[in-house]
Amino acid sequence: MLSGGIFPRVGAYAVLALGFWLLFQAFERSNILSGIVGGALVIVGMYLMTGLWKDMFAKFGGDYKILKENDRIDDTAKDRSGGAGDPVDGSDEGSQLPP
Repeated sequence: MLSGGIFPRVGAYAVLALGFWLLFQAFERSNILSGIVGGALVIVGMYLMTGLWKDMFAKFGGDYKILKENDRIDDTAKDRSGGAGDPVDGSDEGSQLPP
């Protein structure tokens, strides 16, 4: 997205700060136009900041996979494939009645 370095980061922070300042001015002076511009600049500033951090982490070669809600970190391949056993407690006694 953007090349690394200090200047893109400072620029992203400046855009974000300008957006919040314009929002503050919009509430203080009841000016809707500066509120709209300030809100747009806050969104653009956050987009720039996340793009910069994403590029920085990708540079280090990490595999940052987002896990699904039902995935657990300690799952094994057998657990994910639905291995044998009761899905509630994992035992092989799911079809037997208690004594």
